[in-house]
Amino acid sequence: MLLRKTFRFEASHILPEHPGKCSRLHGHSWVLHVFVEGDINPKTGFVMDFADLSHYTKALVESLDHHHLGAWPSEEYECIGLYYDRTWAVEWLPEEFYPSSENLLYAIGARLGQFWSKLALEETCTSYAELTRKEFDATRNQS
Repeated sequence: MLLRKTFRFEASHILPEHPGKCSRLHGHSWVLHVFVEGDINPKTGFVMDFADLSHYTKALVESLDHHHLGAWPSEEYECIGLYYDRTWAVEWLPEEFYPSSENLLYAIGARLGQFWSKLALEETCTSYAELTRKEFDATRNQS
C-alpha cells in the first residue's frame, strides 16, 4: 500500500543558467508530497502512522519555509546590486547548491533518510517533479 502526506512551504530561488525569466529572483508556494510504501501492520492497521510521517518531515519543511534556496553570491549579482543575506539560506544546503526542483528533491531525499519510497515536488500548480527511492538509491550508488 502507498501512503502520501502533503507539506507546503514558501521559498525563493534563482536559476542563473535558465534562459528565461527564472534566471531572476522569484519565489514559489512549493508543495512536497512524501510517499511511504509498505504492508499494513496487522496490529496497528497502519503502514505508517501519519503523525510519525509528519514528525519525520516537519523540521525539514520548516527549514525550507520562507528561506532562499541556493545562494548565488557572485560578482555578476553584486554588480547589479542584488543584496544577499546568508541568514536567508537553508542551513543544510551547500552555498553553491543549484536550486532546481530536481536537485531539491535529491537534497530532500538525502535529508529525510530511509523511510520514504517516493517524493514529489510541485514548484507551481503546473510544474511537478518526482523521485522514486529506486532512482535515488541508484544515483547515490554511482557517486
